[in-house]
Amino acid sequence: MSEEKNGESSKPGKSLWKPLLAAPALFFLAPLGIGLYLTHPFPAKTTKNPGEYGLAFEEIEFFSRKDQVKLSGWWIPAVSKKSKKTVITAHGYMNERAMEKIEGLQLVKVLSEQGYNVLMFDFRNAGKSKGKTTGIGYFERHDLYSAIDYAIQEKHQEKVALLGWSMGAATALIAGCEHPAVSVIIADSPFCDLEPFLKENLSHWTKLPKRPFTPIVYHSMRKLLKIDPTEVSPINHVKNTKEKSFFILHSTTDKAIPYAESEKLFQSISSNNHKELWLTKDCEHIHSYRLNKKEYTHRVLKFLNK
Repeated sequence: MSEEKNGESSKPGKSLWKPLLAAPALFFLAPLGIGLYLTHPFPAKTTKNPGEYGLAFEEIEFFSRKDQVKLSGWWIPAVSKKSKKTVITAHGYMNERAMEKIEGLQLVKVLSEQGYNVLMFDFRNAGKSKGKTTGIGYFERHDLYSAIDYAIQEKHQEKVALLGWSMGAATALIAGCEHPAVSVIIADSPFCDLEPFLKENLSHWTKLPKRPFTPIVYHSMRKLLKIDPTEVSPINHVKNTKEKSFFILHSTTDKAIPYAESEKLFQSISSNNHKELWLTKDCEHIHSYRLNKKEYTHRVLKFLNK
């Protein structure tokens, strides 16, 4: 019986070329898919609220100054008295306002009890906020800037401090340096410059070898987001900022964002600013609070009260 009658090609080698031709396509499509996921992750869900910690709170909404994306959050007033001092929190990448993984609401409870109003909100494409893209600081700096404006214009606050983790820490450094109402910036585990950070550390997030995949994923993210990562540069902002206070903290065992990033930032802060650096030990990325609650809370309050 001939090969044609069996429904197969008369050229046996032809079918062998198909997987070989498909291999290069898969080689490029897989990193592109990862880049798409990293820039459009599924929004983290918030399952807890301040009321579970005995705190009064108000559901709030405001719009990002960048593109009017609707953002959702909580306004948590100081427990004991009316206060004009506010701490605005900025959550990390693929996280949400409550920072449940590190029990963030416990820290917020202490801040509220110590006379600070707290504004917690979800960046775009997180929690209950709108938007479908995560910009790793590029879009989020505008979200945070709008949160600061909300505290000043709608809640009539006079003094604003920012407390951010990871992506939120880097975003806090950028928005806090730009906004004149911010006097204190507390940055937990930030990166100092997005472009070189991604090129050096993207493999940690993709779980793929740096070569040849990091350049492919990096450029796919740029195309998908339509951003310039060089604009997300906390280190360039702190270099040119005066008369603000910076408290930077990082774990020396952080594998997601090396603590050297914080050391570079700290060294770049102008002497015209008050600054402190605290390096913790034996903590995973952004878990310094969860594993050192007493000391972490003491240091944050001491810095804020200055």
